[in-house]
Amino acid sequence: MNSKSFLGLSSALFAIFVWGISFVSTKIILRELPPVTIAFFRQFIALIPLIILMIFKKENFRIKKGELMLFSLSSLFGIVLYFFFENRGLTLISASNASLLVAAVPIFVLIIDAISGRKKINIPSLLCIITSVVGVYFITFEGKVPDFRSGSFLGTLLVLASMISWIIYTFLSSNLGKKYSSLKMTTIQTALSIPLFIPFVSVEFDKWIMPSAVSLLNLIFLGVFCSALAYVFLLFGLKNHGPVLVSALLNLIPVITIIAEAIMLKEMISVYQAAGAALILGSISYLSLKKE
Repeated sequence: MNSKSFLGLSSALFAIFVWGISFVSTKIILRELPPVTIAFFRQFIALIPLIILMIFKKENFRIKKGELMLFSLSSLFGIVLYFFFENRGLTLISASNASLLVAAVPIFVLIIDAISGRKKINIPSLLCIITSVVGVYFITFEGKVPDFRSGSFLGTLLVLASMISWIIYTFLSSNLGKKYSSLKMTTIQTALSIPLFIPFVSVEFDKWIMPSAVSLLNLIFLGVFCSALAYVFLLFGLKNHGPVLVSALLNLIPVITIIAEAIMLKEMISVYQAAGAALILGSISYLSLKKE
């Protein structure tokens, strides 16, 4: 492996590592700050390195006439509503469970494609869907009789809502991605998310406090590394290794979250949660390999 190839692989692994830890970092900050507030300030912090990168790469901030609405909608679904639901879900379920549910996005995209008639589901794909649903049941109810009034079920619904928001975002951003660089899209969408957050974060103003040094460092980590630099590192990895290897590596995110949760929060997953993780990650890995 030459130095450029090694650097590309290291860059992709760095992005995956920080995204895996991001769920645990959010859980730590939730001890002091409300969920939407965390997302709101995360975007403020992320905007600083993103603008610096834009200047460094000599990117302009201009967008084509008439596309402000599309950028605003993509920001609303991909950032504001995504973090609104995900962070609120993290108040009710563990970081590892949330990470596993988010990892199941490809399964839900497959279901939506089938319902909309865009793609037919074959037998192997159907089995992957069923297996993933069983996995979600294991990590939500831990093999017990489903209690649809439990906090874990509500937390699961909130994280699933964040996944739906992200899927809508991908559809909204598909055309934008053909006209603008990923850095420019991310920067503009991040900037637009700040005013869009106001109606959601305003109800939490009375809960604002000065965070501790630990929470502040975790918030900076989320903004600088998870929302800004990780995207740049991942794109560098994609450029050097292509989507096949990077897509496979993305499945490591929940594994990193589980390890980080055990080390940083002293929380261990149960046997049922481990079984659910294996079912979900196995299904996603199969679909990734099959697709490629």
